[in-house]
Amino acid sequence: MPKIQIIRRDSSVIELDASDINFDYTRGAVSHAMPIIATRIGLDMNQTQIGISVEGILRDDTMESGGTGASMTWDLSLNGSQNMFAAWSQLYSTWSGQRAFTIGAQIRFQSTGQINEGLGEHITVKLYDGSGGTSSNVNATNSIIYVRTDQSTSTDDLADRIVAALNAATVKVGASNAAVSSIFTITQSAGQQQTLSQEDQSGSGFDGEKITIKNTVQGIAGNHTVIVSKNTSGQTWNAQFSVTNMTGGSSAKKMSMGDKVQDLLNMANMSAGGALASPSLAVGSVLEIPSSVASVDASSLLRVDDMNTVKKYIVGLRVPYESLVTDTTGNQILRQFLIPAGINTDYSAESNTYEYDPTSTVNNEVTRPNPFLEQGVAIPVMLKTFNPSYSAGDGFWDYKMTFDAVEQLVGL
Repeated sequence: MPKIQIIRRDSSVIELDASDINFDYTRGAVSHAMPIIATRIGLDMNQTQIGISVEGILRDDTMESGGTGASMTWDLSLNGSQNMFAAWSQLYSTWSGQRAFTIGAQIRFQSTGQINEGLGEHITVKLYDGSGGTSSNVNATNSIIYVRTDQSTSTDDLADRIVAALNAATVKVGASNAAVSSIFTITQSAGQQQTLSQEDQSGSGFDGEKITIKNTVQGIAGNHTVIVSKNTSGQTWNAQFSVTNMTGGSSAKKMSMGDKVQDLLNMANMSAGGALASPSLAVGSVLEIPSSVASVDASSLLRVDDMNTVKKYIVGLRVPYESLVTDTTGNQILRQFLIPAGINTDYSAESNTYEYDPTSTVNNEVTRPNPFLEQGVAIPVMLKTFNPSYSAGDGFWDYKMTFDAVEQLVGL
């Protein structure tokens, strides 16, 4: 029995067992038989209504679920200081000038395991000039991972070196040795300034400057402030690349079937908060919408985004499936069903390469992206009906839910 995810506006999810999942695809095409000439003509205005129905049972949890590890991002394409430049590289005329200012920079953080152990353990990544001699990592209570920057050739190359150094390092967790790759999941993706020209020092189109470091241990305890500094005497790292705090960690929880029914009944007074609109979802891939044309979340404009009724609003449905065609090793990989929106958008099985349950960084916080504002993360939906019922003879609750797939939302 697969588990579906119902995504709330506050980035939290409700996981439910589903026994029946149905997609209702109704295309608004009409046909007429022409008199005398004995032929038929069709009219297709490209209007498609898509409904989704889910049925399943609610049972007491036998194990905790729904938790996630705290994570942070380092984006070497973004300026993380207070200077009025979007890109870190725009502060410098050459890569060598940009690279030189990284010497002595250090980023200090902790894993969730280190925080839980309470021994004061932490990890510091230090960027240094190795031309005068190389430095060796320190595996201790205050573990140090050195990254040589003087040989790097671009922001993308420096990101590669940071990731390689992290994955090769060993640190202390609870006074025992632990590979960094075992306590964090470290991935690379395109930096947010990927629209900048190749004339910038990156020389790579920003295809790997964003580093995401996520705890493998779940829990809210992993959320903490990351310290960015510079150890050169009398200097601070005023022109740094973007480094976020560790956020987004949540503890797994165990719920009874009654708890789940109550959580779902609690959505009876949820509010859409005004509107959720994205220009890119309106036109698909036909037009390249500039980043300056922002998506609209009216709840923040109306200052109701912190209201409980708005935060619990359901914005998406994630239905998982296992894919073979998108994994180069021939193994099955977890994907989520997606519905194309807008002209020329394509989500064939082969092109659906989006990771399952992805995260994004907004205002220096790692969250689940809102499917109304970003395609490829889930199916944006409106909840239409919820019908729970209790069977005393069987001793469990079952439910039926229906959704309408929509890409733009206006509501109170």
